[in-house]
Amino acid sequence: MKILYILDYYKPSKWWVERVFENIINHFSKENKIIVLTSRFDKKLKKIEKNWNIEIHRIWKWRLLFTLIAFFYWLKFKNVDLIHTSTYNSAYVAKFLSLFSKAKIILTSHEILWQTWYKFKWWKWYFYKKIEDFIYKMWFFYVFVSNHVKNVALTSYWKLDYKVIYNWLEKIKLENLNKQDLWFKNTDILWVFAWRPWRTKWLLFLLKNFEEIRKLNPNFKLLLLLLEKNNSKKIEKIQKYLNNPNIKIIYEIPHDKIFSYLNLADIWIVPSMSEWFWFTALEFSTLWKTMVLSNTGAIPEINFWDCHFFKPNNKESFLTSFKEIFNWKKNNYWYNKLLTVEKMVKNYEEIYKNLWINK
Repeated sequence: MKILYILDYYKPSKWWVERVFENIINHFSKENKIIVLTSRFDKKLKKIEKNWNIEIHRIWKWRLLFTLIAFFYWLKFKNVDLIHTSTYNSAYVAKFLSLFSKAKIILTSHEILWQTWYKFKWWKWYFYKKIEDFIYKMWFFYVFVSNHVKNVALTSYWKLDYKVIYNWLEKIKLENLNKQDLWFKNTDILWVFAWRPWRTKWLLFLLKNFEEIRKLNPNFKLLLLLLEKNNSKKIEKIQKYLNNPNIKIIYEIPHDKIFSYLNLADIWIVPSMSEWFWFTALEFSTLWKTMVLSNTGAIPEINFWDCHFFKPNNKESFLTSFKEIFNWKKNNYWYNKLLTVEKMVKNYEEIYKNLWINK
């Protein structure tokens, strides 16, 4: 079987979605011919790279131009048996190329963005609603990464062929970092928040309540890992909190090093208002870290170990979570205890075989 993966980004990028697809691709490359069509996000990367049964084609840097140029690859990849893609830009390319190859398409859906933005900005809500209306009416086979994503999708797009498959990650190699490398003391109790400073991540809520929580223990410190450029427009609302000597902020840690920084944390913080599948929280579960998590979206589905949930945007509930930790209470929460990478790829294997046989 010849399988075409169309992805906005792929390795050596080490974001969570790329790592999930790397696991899937490595598994299926053992017995199948694999082609990856992706963006060339770094000009140092080869345009074409071949390694055993895997052939990677990298075109253009920016996502929009990647989408436009990828349409011209219909002749090159017209003999594929199956196409696997993800939201958002790649879905349109997959549909176009499938018209010539007659291959069936699997789309892994990580989120339904129109519902998230409905709470914040109406024009973004309308924009994503139109995009997603189109994607979810293309008659793909849809894989939802959580029951939460599935339930939201089915309220709007009820006639879908789908399966829920939880993403899973193999542990990445960690470097030997310690708190002193970042000018913290070994006695400090280090919180870590890592992601983009988007409104939906509710970083502002965390910062507003930081000093209130520190009253429980003066050794509490906060490390913010903002995984994008130092964009003054995006961080202007949180700027006044960043002069606090108990808060340290780092921008743009390389993807392959972020997990070493995460591993320094004593407590991992997720104050989000909306989450479909929080990869960094899952990473902390696999590292057996204590977590303070907003009880929203798919977060309760994908985490395990010592989870302390609070109501989103609720100061009293947030404070209670830290009181539990301060009083040495552990919440052993085992929703996804038995999930593995092997189970994830086995689920995909069943879908691949059924679609290929019924092509």
